[in-house]
Amino acid sequence: MPLLVCRTCPRYDTTNTGRFRTDIQASIATHPDAAEVDVRYVQCLGGCPADGVAAVDGPGKARVRFTGLNAADTDALVRAARAHADCATGVPEDWEIPVELADRLSTVTIKRGSRIP
Repeated sequence: MPLLVCRTCPRYDTTNTGRFRTDIQASIATHPDAAEVDVRYVQCLGGCPADGVAAVDGPGKARVRFTGLNAADTDALVRAARAHADCATGVPEDWEIPVELADRLSTVTIKRGSRIP
């Protein structure tokens, strides 16, 4: 169950570039359920100029991106990754987005060849 975390956020703040990744990485390292989540630190998730960007994704599933996140959202991100993984489609209507993330959902990408009817 991939949790994708931007490693360049905040990209346009040159003194703090990458800070989001280091903060999330430190928080995930102490999270009791983090071992169940495949965390991948990626170059960019296209949420600029908003920062604090992460997404849940999986083969044949919709990618769901969130913005405006910080390390305090780690637990919600881990729960989102687990719920997304348990869902056949990945479409937000088919799984429960943690309430802490609901207003920060920034995009849903339906992939070609996905399991979505």
